[in-house]
Amino acid sequence: MLVRVMAVWMVCASVMAQEPKRLLDVMKVSVDGAPGAALVVPVKGPVHEVSCEIVIVGAGLGGVSAALAATKAGHTVCMTEPTLWVGGQATSQGVSAFDDNKWIDTTGGTASYLDLSHRIRAYYAGFRRDKTVSVEQSIQGSMSNPGGCWVGRLCFEPEPAEKILREMLQPAIATGTLKLWTHTVPVEVQKDKRRFEAVVAYDFGTSSWLRLKGQYFVEASELGELLPLSGTPFRKGAEAQSETHERNAPVVADPHASQSFTYPFILEKAATQGGLGEVKPPQYESFLPHYTMVVDYGKGKLLTYGFYEAKKGLPGSFWVYRRSIDAARFDPAKFPEDRAMINWSSNDHCDANLLSDDPQLQAKALQDAKRASLGFAWWIRHEVPRDGGEGKGYPELAVMPHAMGSDDGLSQHPYIRESRRIVPLRTIVEEDLAVDFQPGARAALYPDSVGIGWYPIDIHSCDRQDFVSASKPYEIPLGSLIAKDVDNLMAVGKAMGTTHITNGAYRLHPTEWAAGEAAGATLAWALEHKVGLAAIDGDKTQMAGLQKALVQKGHPVFWYDDVPVASPGFAAMQMGGAQRWWTADATTLHGEGDAPMTEGEIVAALGGRPSARAKMGQMTWPDVHALGYDTGIRTGVVRRREFASWMLERMR
Repeated sequence: MLVRVMAVWMVCASVMAQEPKRLLDVMKVSVDGAPGAALVVPVKGPVHEVSCEIVIVGAGLGGVSAALAATKAGHTVCMTEPTLWVGGQATSQGVSAFDDNKWIDTTGGTASYLDLSHRIRAYYAGFRRDKTVSVEQSIQGSMSNPGGCWVGRLCFEPEPAEKILREMLQPAIATGTLKLWTHTVPVEVQKDKRRFEAVVAYDFGTSSWLRLKGQYFVEASELGELLPLSGTPFRKGAEAQSETHERNAPVVADPHASQSFTYPFILEKAATQGGLGEVKPPQYESFLPHYTMVVDYGKGKLLTYGFYEAKKGLPGSFWVYRRSIDAARFDPAKFPEDRAMINWSSNDHCDANLLSDDPQLQAKALQDAKRASLGFAWWIRHEVPRDGGEGKGYPELAVMPHAMGSDDGLSQHPYIRESRRIVPLRTIVEEDLAVDFQPGARAALYPDSVGIGWYPIDIHSCDRQDFVSASKPYEIPLGSLIAKDVDNLMAVGKAMGTTHITNGAYRLHPTEWAAGEAAGATLAWALEHKVGLAAIDGDKTQMAGLQKALVQKGHPVFWYDDVPVASPGFAAMQMGGAQRWWTADATTLHGEGDAPMTEGEIVAALGGRPSARAKMGQMTWPDVHALGYDTGIRTGVVRRREFASWMLERMR
């Protein structure tokens, strides 16, 4: 199926009837000069109309996984991205350290996310120092974490990851089912009542206009760009307690209370040390009080990290925290020195104008954030207290100039922790997942679960004290991805239907990927079954069908710690949990596939109502057959895994 392209030889009237609109080009933001230099007045010209079934704005992890899911199902996708790279927080935003849960390699992530992780590890295995072990052995060993970082299980470099994501998208691009425009921003959303009709976009690279028509749209941008452009209701900052009923929400809403954002960079030991006359970045002195090796964890907990030294009682050093390359693991011809990605509290930056509708204010916010990051790099080279207390600075360290695909060595786009958010069919609130409110092993169970994730509620606050709360392994409800006020709009990433508080747990790499993949699969389901998004979410049969389609592709929708994605009974056990065919153990994440089914569970799963006198003990397959069901040649006690497999067969 090919994407239909048509050149419309007139300028879109609604866009060009006004004065030319200045557009912010994030690739033009510079630490020097006026911030307005990053603003572009688009040239007039023809609008090229392109029709796809699905239009995705934003090629971050959520946008990419949505595109993969939809195109693999045979549907056409148009996708735009404001930077030069796909991959969002893992690549163009520089955070090349996956914030994975401890079960990510077995039960805690989707098969496609595991594929991405495996591809990254396989790339680095090609440069392993120890050639006496095979590539696969090294992937399980030293290459399982190329950087040997302690923040997560997989730290790497942004550029190789971006190339790998491109490789994953390439089959769809080659067949014409995916059309991708990088360095391109949305300018206008054209609507018809409760439906989006098209997105008008501008391609900075070619100075050309696009009109992307679609049946469905996905808000996957980093700042929720489609929402103000379309006049769609949205939330930003901190909601009031009266709105969300969350214990830790403020009494009065604060729309400016968004989290900090960061321009990461990569440091490497250089052949020559920086000279004493090296010029400080602009406004260095104003950011200087923010630069420190001390981390404030709240409630008076202050921890001081060593630069290279791993201090007693701490998980590691500053240098190893998000180290991308541990040179000791590699062929020195490829990686002679360590490389470390720097994303620390000291280069976090706060400015509510990041979400302003004024591109001039946005450009100033971004420029200041760049100055804060390059100032931190200068402080590290010149003024950070050295381990042991002797001297200051590590002048042998230098910002790698092109590691982020930029001229200044900073990420192409800042790492965004919080965005504009849709008003969804279902809002995820603090009480759904925080440990103080969920006494069992899992967070709240949703009847419309389309994915899973796990990360603490971690808020890098600008206006209040940083807030961290432990959470339980949680689900992603479909209703949180569907806009309440637009019939054909889904949102993933930071724009999905969380609150200011719960965004702190749902904003990380694997959850964004899972949400995007679920959105792509949902839209494929909607197109194939000719059913609306709200109708899917509100119908048990539709939801069961969608969940089945997801789990059969290796996409978990229910939390287990003993049912790996690659195991033969994965899909069946997932459906059993999601459809409540049995009562999951509330105290553990165990699926216990060999556990016997009770009569009450079996009768309820089959749509009946167990009688008060019905025995609640074990049932055999002949017992089920006696209830009037075709059980084939099955014999013995009915157990969960086998029962779920039989139920899946019945769903066909």
